[in-house]
Amino acid sequence: MSKIQTHLDPKVFVPKFGMDVIEEYELDKTTTPWVNELLVELEEENDDEAEFPAAEMTIKAQITRKTNTLLKDHLVVRAQLKAHFHLPCGRCLYPLPQELDLDLAAAFIHESQEKLPEYVEATTVYADGQEMELYFYHKGMADIREFIHEQIYIEVTPFPRCDGECKNPVLF
Repeated sequence: MSKIQTHLDPKVFVPKFGMDVIEEYELDKTTTPWVNELLVELEEENDDEAEFPAAEMTIKAQITRKTNTLLKDHLVVRAQLKAHFHLPCGRCLYPLPQELDLDLAAAFIHESQEKLPEYVEATTVYADGQEMELYFYHKGMADIREFIHEQIYIEVTPFPRCDGECKNPVLF
């Protein structure tokens, strides 16, 4: 294992990772600009004049390059994502606190395998001892940001609602 790093580019060059070496990362909005961009995107529908605590997101990630006869050269990404942010109520637009606590795992395999019958409609693959989300890397680059982005939007509640009466009755 290597020392914990605090910066990760949104797209990583797969060959830069040593085979079977676990690279660890601890990312947040201050050390990694694309993490801040994800938070800004999550909260973009909020009223700019409303007051609420600043959004936070931390990602602890482990990236390992592997090879085997089935997947060939591939990248395994595991991440624990914790986020606190606000989304507008679907009725009154009052910013409601939201939390995410996700365990994510993905295998990035070479783009040449994208057209193989076993992967054409697949969204997951068994890699490194578990079922993982399936992604492809192109021209040696794996898009880590896009993986994280998709997993957030799979889990986030699109139109949260105030419990009981809306907190912002002025709009009614």
